[in-house]
Amino acid sequence: MICFAFPLAHEAESLEKLCQQKDQFQVEGVHCTLGNLGRRTKVLIARVGMGEAAAADNTETIFQFFKIKAFILAGYGGSLVPPMKVGQVVVSSNFSNEAVLGFLRMLSGFDFASFCTIDEVVGTPAGRDLIARATQAQVADMETETVANIVGTRNVPFLAVRAISDDYQHVLPVGALAAGFNASLGKPTPVRLLKYLATHPGEINPMRKFIGDISIARKNLTRFLQTLNNELPAGW
Repeated sequence: MICFAFPLAHEAESLEKLCQQKDQFQVEGVHCTLGNLGRRTKVLIARVGMGEAAAADNTETIFQFFKIKAFILAGYGGSLVPPMKVGQVVVSSNFSNEAVLGFLRMLSGFDFASFCTIDEVVGTPAGRDLIARATQAQVADMETETVANIVGTRNVPFLAVRAISDDYQHVLPVGALAAGFNASLGKPTPVRLLKYLATHPGEINPMRKFIGDISIARKNLTRFLQTLNNELPAGW
């Protein structure tokens, strides 16, 4: 069985909707969708949470309860370099393993990039420059390295995929993002966000742009994962 794991509900929802004959349930707090996807019967779509600690704990839970033959970690990523644009789908060249990369040779609609895992949102070009120079990476996220290490101990093929949700030049409304989402619970907090924006109106337009950008990222990510699902070995 292939597991498609996502940090957040928004990242996972489009793929979950495409599943047929599906069951949705929770296993020790991990939201799971088990169903048929495309030509493949029985895939697992799991929400592992935002940040290294939550993603690590929930990935361990997945392996405890399911027999996984390949693990795909997907979601949004931030661009650390100017060439990458919103909606671009990128596959990690440094965390994905050869057992999966070999099946990408004939696919299109994605690029390879080096990923790094960080513990906070980077909201400015200057901050992105610092991380890019320190890590030699082009894409930042908050889960890949930890999840890759856990999957690696099981000798299970691993692939990390991200769609760019914020490009290099975009100054993120970091305060609004923090107000609008409870990372520990993995849930949006719209009332708190509205209260924050009422006193910080300068972040309204940047927040609107970010919401529009993640919708583009999700659409392109879901399309790529559909194709990938059909191309990976039927026995997985």
